[in-house]
Amino acid sequence: MKIIKTTLAVLLAASLIGCAASPTANANAATKDIAVTAVVCCSDYSEFSWVPMRGNDIDFMIDEYSQVGQFPEGKSYYAGFALPNDVERMQVELKSWMKNSGVFAPKVMLLDPDFKPVKFIELDDFEVKLSDMFRLSSYRNRFEMDHQTTPYMVVYSPLDYRQGEIQIPHPERVRAEDLGLARPIVTDPVIQHQKFGSLELELKPLNLRSYRAAEKVTTAPVSTKAPVKAPTTAVVAPVPVAAAASTQQPVANTVNTPAMLPETEAFYNSQIKAAVEKNDMHKALQLLEEAKRAGSRSAETTFVELIKK
Repeated sequence: MKIIKTTLAVLLAASLIGCAASPTANANAATKDIAVTAVVCCSDYSEFSWVPMRGNDIDFMIDEYSQVGQFPEGKSYYAGFALPNDVERMQVELKSWMKNSGVFAPKVMLLDPDFKPVKFIELDDFEVKLSDMFRLSSYRNRFEMDHQTTPYMVVYSPLDYRQGEIQIPHPERVRAEDLGLARPIVTDPVIQHQKFGSLELELKPLNLRSYRAAEKVTTAPVSTKAPVKAPTTAVVAPVPVAAAASTQQPVANTVNTPAMLPETEAFYNSQIKAAVEKNDMHKALQLLEEAKRAGSRSAETTFVELIKK
């Protein structure tokens, strides 16, 4: 009988040790690929492609289709954003979602109108927001952008960030503590930092800005500069800048919208795909129309192929 009890104790201890280990976390760490081998897109920040910051939020992916930039710490995949011309100040909240596959550890670079870096927001400046019933855990930071001083933003992840990881409380333990229940025997998950990830921008304009109708559009990835009849001052309606430019009637010949840059095509296609996968057809159609106005040649085909599936 004593032998049986001893055997059971050993088996119980072994099972507890097995539960304490995290096979998923260990597997993710073992297969972690943080190297950036793709060619750098540009020799200067002014050559980056910029996505206009319109609407209330922007869900975006940094993945193998994203551009690669050369930053002070080395190469990194990135996403670039620009304030629209009709916004003077914008409150921005950046979220990077923590999934089982990993999380994009963000660093934010704000640039002035001459594309010179003026401010960096480090990973240590981000807070960790734990998951709830509707949202995953995330890195979060809220900041402001100004049209006169910081109209451009780049989100990237340096190599030393990609080498790291973060351990967060297990959701069941958090729930038990909130409800005053007994603490469950669970292991807090370890989320690996990766070179790719899912992110979101929440946007809140604080001050609007009027500008002359002849002012050059600088926030859209691709724009058409149509002739202007008179240099009158106009308050811009809340419509995309590229759309406003393309609806003006030319004086003589018709102006064709230039083809969109491949990187911007890939960005819009990935956003359309994400919206369709979430069954958010309204947002997918909005992205489709915005992409077509900006000169996309593949957005409509991408949307149709996704609908057929």
